[in-house]
Amino acid sequence: MGPVLALLFFLFEPGALIIDPAEIGDAEGIITALASNQTMAHVSALVVPLGLVLMLYGLAGINRVIREERMAAGLSRLGILCMTIGAVGWILTAGFTHVLAETQIGVEQELQRAMSVYIVDSGVTIISSMVVSVGFIAFSLGLSAIYPPGFNKTAALVITAVSVLALIAFIIGHTGTNASMITVARACYFPWVAWSVILGVNSLKGSSFPQTADN
Repeated sequence: MGPVLALLFFLFEPGALIIDPAEIGDAEGIITALASNQTMAHVSALVVPLGLVLMLYGLAGINRVIREERMAAGLSRLGILCMTIGAVGWILTAGFTHVLAETQIGVEQELQRAMSVYIVDSGVTIISSMVVSVGFIAFSLGLSAIYPPGFNKTAALVITAVSVLALIAFIIGHTGTNASMITVARACYFPWVAWSVILGVNSLKGSSFPQTADN
């Protein structure tokens, strides 16, 4: 439920994909969208962090049942650490969203102040997204080494490949301000969420845990 909430309200955040969408990197357009839809901006900035916390809680729960001290278990724990650091950064940007939503667009000083906040927000978002990508690479790679041959192992390997793609796309997209690559990287959120949901459902059923689980 957590990752679905986070993704859903990210999509509905003003300036994103659904409500007054703005071009990637268009600071004024994004600020205007947030300020013009204050209620939705505040709601999304509250729900997205909640969804991220729930997602991390669920993934950490899966990580706790991995008992063997070996490279796969180490990768899993590294993945959780990276995802936690990245999620904290994303949660911080949600705080910036609350500030940007209160911008008075018609006042030049307000707009300039908002631009400064947006620059910081962008910087935090860039590094957080890359760290989360690394986290998913490590976590999924670790689980792929533990799962027996079958759907779960294949899914973990697919997510590893998707996460590598996301990391490369984020690096290329932000270093060269390539909007197309950033869009590709953001598209990787969907398989991340789908996989997180599958892991969560399996966890609730008490099935499809790694072989090292203490069932």
